[in-house]
Amino acid sequence: MRRLVLFFALVATLTTLVHGDSCAPPSQAIPVYRSFNNGAGDHFYTTNTAEYNTATASGGYFAEGARFAVFPTASATNTVQFIRLFNGGVTDHFYTTNQTEANNAAAGGGYTIENLSPMYIYSTQLCGSVPLYRSYSANATDHFYTTSMEEQNGMLGYKFELIAGYVLSLNASEPSNGSTSAGSTFAGSPSNTVAPPSNTANAALRVFPAVPRLSIAQFLLTLGAALLL
Repeated sequence: MRRLVLFFALVATLTTLVHGDSCAPPSQAIPVYRSFNNGAGDHFYTTNTAEYNTATASGGYFAEGARFAVFPTASATNTVQFIRLFNGGVTDHFYTTNQTEANNAAAGGGYTIENLSPMYIYSTQLCGSVPLYRSYSANATDHFYTTSMEEQNGMLGYKFELIAGYVLSLNASEPSNGSTSAGSTFAGSPSNTVAPPSNTANAALRVFPAVPRLSIAQFLLTLGAALLL
């Protein structure tokens, strides 16, 4: 009887490991493009290439290219919405997964929640995702997001606030000379920034196989079978 109880406990644990941390298909992820308005001191992030191109062509924003990848719908497993807000008074785009924080910013902070180009990200580090760091400049009234700690540390006047969530790396978004933010201290200028690829669906995502999860599952099944012998 004791062995049977242990077997069912192992089955329950296996179910949690397999289903609780399941991954959204990386093929469904899309690039997020970043641009910077030097006059307003605003970093803008969007998955919409038409919106990005308009902002960089006539909206006063410098193109900084694809930076990381997110999921476009709520159907992506284990993800939460990366809510987008905008404050027109100070020209600041603000993004958060915290609904309460978003509501407070909208209620008394001068921000408007924008249901444009929805983005969904992991709230915990799953499936080979990487941290998305959030910092803020009180002088520029600007929120800044990056997956690069080096870039984060190089932003003069910005204070690190928190990890906003976890996103997928995009090979084309890895920081390099000439592709860092125009607001940073790194080499690079608006004239050297990166334009979006012509076919965003083919942007190369770095995918990490869930081998550790499979190994644990096999171990538990083997152990459970042994207990019943």
